[in-house]
Amino acid sequence: MSGPEIAILLLFEAVCGAAGAVAVARLWRPIGFEWKSIAAIGAFGGLVLTLLAMLFPGVARLVGYMGSAFDALSHGSGGLTLEVLIGVGIAGLLGGIISICIVRLARGTNLPHR
Repeated sequence: MSGPEIAILLLFEAVCGAAGAVAVARLWRPIGFEWKSIAAIGAFGGLVLTLLAMLFPGVARLVGYMGSAFDALSHGSGGLTLEVLIGVGIAGLLGGIISICIVRLARGTNLPHR
């Protein structure tokens, strides 16, 4: 894959992570953050899940087509196929959801009232 294709994949991953975190935050009302902070946490979580999937081969099979995406990235072949985009989108959503849940649980139940 070329540099712009990798940049598109990472951007897609971050956007899907932000979308997943915002969706969970809207369902889980007393989260205590503004939507910009939630989107940033989700985007970061989506990118971290990508890093984990690249570092640990066992994680890649848990998030769908991510294995083929990272296999294409590591071999320098392939391109932006539908399978790669679906895998990256799923990983971004999962990363965003997991990250916002971890942050919410780490804050505890004593939230300041607005």
